[in-house]
Amino acid sequence: MSTMTEKPHLGRNVSRIRTAREMKQETLAKALGISQQAVSRMEQRAMIKEDSLARIAKILDVPLATIKACDQKFIISNIITDHKRRYNFLRVVIRSIKKLLGLRNNR
Repeated sequence: MSTMTEKPHLGRNVSRIRTAREMKQETLAKALGISQQAVSRMEQRAMIKEDSLARIAKILDVPLATIKACDQKFIISNIITDHKRRYNFLRVVIRSIKKLLGLRNNR
């Protein structure tokens, strides 16, 4: 019985994260300075160079480790957590703006 762990398919992980971020291949390609076809080919590769992966992680706004050692459930969980954090921040901002507008209207 083998206990070897499978290496993650980095291209597939990039594709999943990009899709979850609602980013098109064209958008990622433009940010990387490459063609959409090059992004498509990259997402089909199991291995991606470390420097390219670091640039992609920055563009997708995820830690490099998320791309390197994750599965689909982890990616989705990470993105949902990020969206919740942003939603909570925006909720506080909106509440503050409403309060300021209320003060202004009471003058």
